[in-house]
Amino acid sequence: MTAARRFGRSFESLQQIFEFTSEFFARQGVDPRLLPAVDLVVEELFTNMVKYGIAADPGTEVRIEMAAIDGGVEVVLTDFGVDPFDVTAAPDADTDLPIEQRRPGGLGLHLIRRLVDSWGYEYSNERRESRITFRKTLAGTPAPEDESKTKEA
Repeated sequence: MTAARRFGRSFESLQQIFEFTSEFFARQGVDPRLLPAVDLVVEELFTNMVKYGIAADPGTEVRIEMAAIDGGVEVVLTDFGVDPFDVTAAPDADTDLPIEQRRPGGLGLHLIRRLVDSWGYEYSNERRESRITFRKTLAGTPAPEDESKTKEA
């Protein structure tokens, strides 16, 4: 089953978004261990849309759609009346550089790449509509190390 809601392009919408994701997980029986990662990814993408996506109409909302999939969830964020910006093509942050040499920004997308199983971007020129889709499953979560194993020095 799929659920969708629209949220105002405002940081004040974050609490409502978290309530929506939490309710969806509970209703659909999605493993709650995935919720913190999903909320973090949704928050990062949504706040980027609010900060950087200048909508043609100030009253424009962001649509968030969630669907339960085998072992997890698929989430789609749709931003309306905006210019294109493919977050999946943005360069990865160079975390090996000393802090003094790093450029500000990009750490959120860097983290998203490591949290989700997959993500994609679509843009419609005709509708000026930006869609970001990501999937998160338990299968995509690294297994914790077995502490019963003997560690070699």
